[in-house]
Amino acid sequence: MGYDYGIPTHLLQFLGACAYGDAKAYYAGLNESERAELEGQGKRFGMSAWFYRYLLDVLPDAKRTEYQKLYQGRQVKALLGAQELKRLYCVLAAHGLRFVPIKGADLAYRLYPDTALRVFGDWDIWFHPDDCERALAILAEDGWFPPEHYTDSHNAVIKSANHHFSPHIRGGYALEPHFTLANYAGVDPHEMWEHTMEYPAGDGQRVLTPEMNLLMLARHASSQSYYHAQIPKLLTDAAMVMKEKLDYTRLHEMASHWRLPYPGDLFAAFPEFFPEEIIRKFKADSAKTAEFRAIFEMRGRLGEPENEALLLSRFEAQGQVAGGVRKHILSLSLDKMRLVYHLPKHGAYWRVLWAYLCYFWTRSWRAIGWMRNRQKFLKYARAVESVESKPLGSC
Repeated sequence: MGYDYGIPTHLLQFLGACAYGDAKAYYAGLNESERAELEGQGKRFGMSAWFYRYLLDVLPDAKRTEYQKLYQGRQVKALLGAQELKRLYCVLAAHGLRFVPIKGADLAYRLYPDTALRVFGDWDIWFHPDDCERALAILAEDGWFPPEHYTDSHNAVIKSANHHFSPHIRGGYALEPHFTLANYAGVDPHEMWEHTMEYPAGDGQRVLTPEMNLLMLARHASSQSYYHAQIPKLLTDAAMVMKEKLDYTRLHEMASHWRLPYPGDLFAAFPEFFPEEIIRKFKADSAKTAEFRAIFEMRGRLGEPENEALLLSRFEAQGQVAGGVRKHILSLSLDKMRLVYHLPKHGAYWRVLWAYLCYFWTRSWRAIGWMRNRQKFLKYARAVESVESKPLGSC
């Protein structure tokens, strides 16, 4: 079964009841068909541990046993990871590095009531802009290294995305060192760093302010034209952040200052999850909220398009297909092709040439596929461009 890009209504209602209401009462009000749909959505989105945590007393024995195994497995994994994470934080702090854990690991251990509820893979750590080079050296001293194909021809660490360096591995753990945050185009990381704060209860790390954390979640969700957003995880993350003292006026000012979409407009698009009193706090723009809702509804109907279809559609929506394609082609450096196709860092030029031919051949066919469905992809891209457009009155 492919990934579900639609809006899982039953699951969002259940998770909203877990965060803000009475999950057992919600579950009791469902008929057998609705419970089956809820549990199916929970499995598809990796949220089944929530059933054990919040429905322990009302689940049938067989289901309780099934979910207990999953829940306890995640707890054990989280406990083991916590020890290694604590050790790493202490190493970084001992060298005077300024760093902020972000996303999964930070949220799971610091804000969620139970780490088993928040699935995450690698650890994301944002380093102060002036500490990045030293951070990479200290990680190497501590035994963290990127896989060989994620380094350049001199075996140096590369930037494998526009906001983080190559992933680093140590034992069975992986981390991504960030030099900025995702999708803050044109924003100075030094200015962004001003929205971090000390965390006395930790092991030397700083944390994002609640406003910056919520903005970060919304910007990360916008990756791949909002196809990167996993809705249940995004909304539960937001709910955990919002349990801190959050200044919505300040959040609005930050988004406007940096010319970014206001997160409240995005989160208000999910009344299945957020209670009415919470949505009122967002003070969302109803027109923008409707646009966000339309994006996620269209995403569910479109399914999973090729990345090229999203890219070409965004170029067309921006009125710069030729320029966008040209810029993309110019970005295909030798090092990038060697990375994509796992080729040796030196020599093997015939294989590199073949990689270029394969790359352009497959992308040409995908472009033809995009042309067949161009209008519906273009409608989606225009909706994304609309919500991503610079807010009126922003500087």
